[in-house]
Amino acid sequence: MRWRASHGEARTDSVPVSVDAVIDSLRNQGIAFRGPFRTAGKRTVFVVESCILLESELVDLFAQNKLNRDGIQELAKRNAWLFQ
Repeated sequence: MRWRASHGEARTDSVPVSVDAVIDSLRNQGIAFRGPFRTAGKRTVFVVESCILLESELVDLFAQNKLNRDGIQELAKRNAWLFQ
């Protein structure tokens, strides 16, 4: 599987959210991340705090003012059932 870096802009229901704003927020909070990466299926993902998250999930957290360690952990717990 080949991964490619990707930068762009995602859209929430009301306003576009820059992926750069998401990245800046993670950096400013000292939250470890890698990416963005593009999957073979053309989805953009990040590895954040050892969790693989879609760009859209991070944008949603940012738009809800929940892009922090607690919000990321909560999302990871909700997604955990997918892998059981």
